[in-house]
Amino acid sequence: MIDLRRLQLLHALAHHRTVAATAEALNVTSSAVSQQLAALAREEGVPLVERQGRRFVLTGAARVLLERAPTIFAEMERASADLAAYSKGERGVVRVGSFATGISDLIAPALAKLRISHPGWHFEVLQAEPEESAEMVRTGHLDVALTMSTAHLPPSGDPDFRADPIMVELFDAVLPYQHPLASRPGLHLAEDLRDEDWILSAPGTAWHGCVTAATHQAGFQPRVAHTADDLSAVFALVQAGLGITLMPRLAWAGLNTPHLVVRGVRGTAKRHIVMLSRAGADPEPLLTAVREASNKVPVPSMGPPFALIS
Repeated sequence: MIDLRRLQLLHALAHHRTVAATAEALNVTSSAVSQQLAALAREEGVPLVERQGRRFVLTGAARVLLERAPTIFAEMERASADLAAYSKGERGVVRVGSFATGISDLIAPALAKLRISHPGWHFEVLQAEPEESAEMVRTGHLDVALTMSTAHLPPSGDPDFRADPIMVELFDAVLPYQHPLASRPGLHLAEDLRDEDWILSAPGTAWHGCVTAATHQAGFQPRVAHTADDLSAVFALVQAGLGITLMPRLAWAGLNTPHLVVRGVRGTAKRHIVMLSRAGADPEPLLTAVREASNKVPVPSMGPPFALIS
């Protein structure tokens, strides 16, 4: 019989390529990785790795074995899900990761509802940014991750993951209340905001990347006057009349901040929010609860300005 944990270790080595990186991802020592790989090779009676200098290279036998690995892992996840259903929801702790605004606007409301509707379920929430959440799901540090469409999202069809769409999050314009555009019934990204001073997060962040991709598509480069990653700092700069910003809808939803106006924007930036889990896993009932929470995210008015005024 193939030892499942050793097969998972071989699968991790194929992904991380080095023993050291595999050991770090799995939180074990490099010697433990080498010993377990050697034990798996002895069990199967074929060499699985070959040393080339300081690196290990997978053999043809290892690649044959790994072709079956995603199916084996998915079936084990399904078996775990079946056992959870059999026990009527008594499935211990489910580790849920999410970026910060996903926790406040989607995960927290969903879990508040599940405490009543599914009292046998227990959830542990961990803030995890998009660039790290997929790997944390892959290695078992998270069971479910709420993430977004960035370069770190696994490609469509990746056999290691299940990806369920949650919502398309639009970016809205946040303006000082006295701004000339504040009274407009609707804004257009290129026509109205091209010549404004902008406040954005630092280059390399998901927020900055989404906004600049949209402005480039609209035919202009935003004139970034101020850079801040903290939302309260961004709000303060806008309040002071120092610029405008395009802010993800989850970032301002539910806030009560004085002297600001939020307006919908045509041709705006957007990002897809996704729930990521391992292939074969069943993310219910959390998936449905999060989708229900996403339906309650407020939308800027297209009539009088939607103002955040205390």
